[in-house]
Amino acid sequence: MNRAATTLLVCAACGVAQPKFTAPIAGIVRDSHQQLRIVHAVSGTFILRDVVGATVADWAFDGNSGLVKTNAELLLIGANGGVVARRSAQQEAVLGPQSAFFPETHELWLAAANNVTKVPVEPAVIAGSVMALGPVSGRGVQLAVCRQDALWLLSVDTTHGQVTQELALGGTIGEHACIPSGGGSLVLLADRMLLATARALLVQTTAGLERKIPISATHVTRVGQHWVEAETPGGPAHMIQITSYGERAFQLPAAKELP
Repeated sequence: MNRAATTLLVCAACGVAQPKFTAPIAGIVRDSHQQLRIVHAVSGTFILRDVVGATVADWAFDGNSGLVKTNAELLLIGANGGVVARRSAQQEAVLGPQSAFFPETHELWLAAANNVTKVPVEPAVIAGSVMALGPVSGRGVQLAVCRQDALWLLSVDTTHGQVTQELALGGTIGEHACIPSGGGSLVLLADRMLLATARALLVQTTAGLERKIPISATHVTRVGQHWVEAETPGGPAHMIQITSYGERAFQLPAAKELP
């Protein structure tokens, strides 16, 4: 993210510079000026391209759509990385690619095409602090919530804002995500979670499998259909490729695959 920009700029300087650039979009990252930049993947190399937005506080993008939070707005992003709609939003938010939760107002915002639907959620329904949002599916969305020192997975009805299912998560991530020294940000995908910690990037699947990626991460964000970006202290950022077989980590800018 912040460090990704510096490393990716080096990559951009030695990459393809043709006006008509048609390489596939790998994802969207944030540069050192708090700008979001589109990243293309070409033969194992990541190339920084167009600016999506400036003064970015947070974002999430799944390759088809995404949300970007600035100091004053919520931006809706299309599949090509372009802004398709803007909504005034000054409060802090927790973002997923198609949804945003605002802790101050306890509103769940759902984004579809260029529209936003606001669903009120009572504080007693959450009964904790929202850490991450998962994919929106049908009339529901998953929320990872810290209740004291325990991590819970809630399924919230997007029509009425009621919880339809609750599950206390065990495993390494469930034990560490909500304690002050346990970890940092969390990414909630359909079939797994990734937690940033000082020692490693922790992975836990819905099937109960656990893995560690040897990266000291301070922040993780979903940035593409098959990609999560991990920011590391004092070093280059990493792109984590998500596949049905597992995860592969690539160090920016050279996209060197780690063992």
